[in-house]
Amino acid sequence: MINTSRIGLLLALAVLCVTAGQKNGSVPVRGPCGLPLDEGICAAICPRWYFDASVGCCLPFTYGCCGGNDNNFITRQLCENVCSENNRVCPGTLCLLRPCSTQTCPNFQYAKCFRVCPCKSVWIYNGEDVSSRCDN
Repeated sequence: MINTSRIGLLLALAVLCVTAGQKNGSVPVRGPCGLPLDEGICAAICPRWYFDASVGCCLPFTYGCCGGNDNNFITRQLCENVCSENNRVCPGTLCLLRPCSTQTCPNFQYAKCFRVCPCKSVWIYNGEDVSSRCDN
């Protein structure tokens, strides 16, 4: 049986993405947001979000719960915070903190730092933003 409400949601998201992509034009995407969709190597079901650079927004996908790449976010909001140009509010050029290059996240040894603005970065571990728990 086809789940029509899920198909409707996906179609609505696709329309929003195409519209957003047309407004922004073609901008090169770096970091995790430029990586292709990768469902991972396991067969479990973990609902996640990824950034589709071809249309310019975050879309849902089913992650296998292991493997994959860094274009894998637990929530749509986190995906948009890291990847969407529309949601970035970058501070001025005077930085009080250095993003990524000199900071570490001791509580999450395998967390990766991604720069979202010249002076702002987020720490992602297993698709989750752990920035507030890094004790920087």
